[in-house]
Amino acid sequence: MVQDLHGKWVLLSGAASGIGKETCLLLANEGANFVIIDIDEDGLRVTADQLESLGSKVIWKVVDVTKKEQIQELAAEVTGKIGTVDVLVNNAGIGHNQDLRHTSDDTWKRLMAINFFAVLDMVNAFLPSMIAKGGGQIVNMSTGQVFFPVPTWGAYAASKAALATYSECLTWELGLFKIRVTTVFPGLISTPFYKDVHASTLPQKIVLWYINALGSTPQAMARKIVRGIKHRRRRVIQSFINWMDYIPKRLSPMAFDIGGDLFAQALCDRRKEIRPDED
Repeated sequence: MVQDLHGKWVLLSGAASGIGKETCLLLANEGANFVIIDIDEDGLRVTADQLESLGSKVIWKVVDVTKKEQIQELAAEVTGKIGTVDVLVNNAGIGHNQDLRHTSDDTWKRLMAINFFAVLDMVNAFLPSMIAKGGGQIVNMSTGQVFFPVPTWGAYAASKAALATYSECLTWELGLFKIRVTTVFPGLISTPFYKDVHASTLPQKIVLWYINALGSTPQAMARKIVRGIKHRRRRVIQSFINWMDYIPKRLSPMAFDIGGDLFAQALCDRRKEIRPDED
């Protein structure tokens, strides 16, 4: 059964650009109304204006999703104005491209703060009102690297794998309350997401160039997300490449071990480590 989104309220984080913005524009064509948040005030205002021009009601607010108190303030404001949201889309996220051994503690903490704990806080803030209403939908943005974590993207993949596992468990638990959890697994998408990604070696830089030059478009990914929301799917897997990771990995893990070794040879930083006794 296809879900009618006309008049439904959608809360979407990371709405100022990229996949988030394009998803909003498509949902506006379905008649949805919006609560949109981002840390980019200028971009958020542009998105809000575009959505209003399409006939949607819009509440927009600058929110840093790493600040739990800001999320709680948002939830209180939304409750006061519209009661609850029908669809919560946790789209905000960051990437990181670096060998694990060179990834700093601060980088790990920031990745987990935005890619995992922010989603946890958003769900916990809005879930009670969904349960009280008797239904809803939560959409969490993971990554196709959950199926095949590419060497030098390990910290990013780990943060999104944590989110994927959380989403899967949430799916089972919230089914009791008629709340659907949809986990999205994007592949190579050319978006502003990659603008601050660090690349220290030439192969890594080539991969980033490939993503930005030849990756799928945010519009194409947004179309898949909207279909996933309308059909209340458990998983939205972006591309044929992702499916080729998702299925064969379970059937032939040895082949993936070999593939991982080859990718590591090409992408990993080969600089010599200085041991204390070599100073």
